Amino acid sequence: MLELKSVSSGILKNISLKIGGLCFAISGPSGSGKTTLLNTIAGNRPYSGEIRYNGESIDRLEPWKRGFRYLNQRLYLFPFLTLDGNLALAQYAAGKKQDKAERRRLLSAFEIGHLGDRKPLFVSGGEQQRAALARSIIGNPRLLLLDEPFANLDRSLKIRLWEKIKEIKKSVPVILVSHDPEEIQVLADECAYIQDGVLGGEK
Repeated sequence: MLELKSVSSGILKNISLKIGGLCFAISGPSGSGKTTLLNTIAGNRPYSGEIRYNGESIDRLEPWKRGFRYLNQRLYLFPFLTLDGNLALAQYAAGKKQDKAERRRLLSAFEIGHLGDRKPLFVSGGEQQRAALARSIIGNPRLLLLDEPFANLDRSLKIRLWEKIKEIKKSVPVILVSHDPEEIQVLADECAYIQDGVLGGEK
């Protein structure tokens, strides 16, 4: 359970919200505060108010100590590492043992197991997207924050990745920012609307 109590940061104004579902979607127009909200939850922005996870305040925790993973369209794969190397670094950062078999299993689950030894610049954008998603979950995060990561992908690939998210959310809670009504309908268990930094209530 993630709980925000009177949280304000930048455009966000006094946000109070309880998120307890498998996948909670946030929709709203561009510039309404959706990305700001995810970055605030992740600890990437200063804020007033309180954020609690499973009943414990996380306000004093640095982003890397919160155990959340944030993924958007920029991906931030390390270009000098292979896809496997990016996942290995994520295992290290999460304090997990180096498990190549687990990395290859996960890459294969995203249909890119044969590309593990390639660097990001030598695979397609969709393949990079799948590698970034695999990297985001290999460290067993407590919460996965997705900021329109599929917005620029073709529909057939989107649908395949939606199926992966449906599997992921069974073990990792997901907060999804999306402009796509179909994506929200397929993935979300709950949804809230935000405009001008103000939460408009669940839909």
